[in-house]
Amino acid sequence: MISEGARLRDLSHESALAAIKESYGRVVYSHKTREKAVERLHARVDLVKWGNLVLLVLTFGGVLNAVFAGGPIRNSLTVAVSALALGLAIYRISFNPEQEILEHRKIANKLWRLREEFINLIGDIKDGALPDEEIRRRRDDLTAQLDQVYADAPPTTPKDYARARSLGVRRGNDLLQRRDRSVTADSSTR
Repeated sequence: MISEGARLRDLSHESALAAIKESYGRVVYSHKTREKAVERLHARVDLVKWGNLVLLVLTFGGVLNAVFAGGPIRNSLTVAVSALALGLAIYRISFNPEQEILEHRKIANKLWRLREEFINLIGDIKDGALPDEEIRRRRDDLTAQLDQVYADAPPTTPKDYARARSLGVRRGNDLLQRRDRSVTADSSTR
């Protein structure tokens, strides 16, 4: 017969484990969303760089043409292309998408580290290696670290979240269940 204290401790562990798994799921989702934001920004930066290069080449060709052949239509086209090249250059200087990529990457790395700490905590809880007070202390510490990471994070877009969801990253519990099954399969083959 299970004592009342043991039953309450098991309930306490179960509720703590459920809350920690839920937090873990949100961290997995946020991490993948940050990775998708980096991919989106990389594509934009590449497009702007190549677009700027094409516009600069066209501008240079237009300037050469204006010097040697001229003509009002060609000169007007050269001015228009040159204005577009200037606009792209101002965009890159003003918004600095490369810095935004670095910020998202830094946040993704912090989330990855916290994700691993959540997994370790879940494992310790399942193994019964931690008393209730230690579980609560570590959970609260991870929550505080997570709050700080989110406070420092640049915004993401609905498109980033949709791309993360399209990969099936909705819940960390699914990831935990797959991980548990693979660990069980590994141990049964030994």
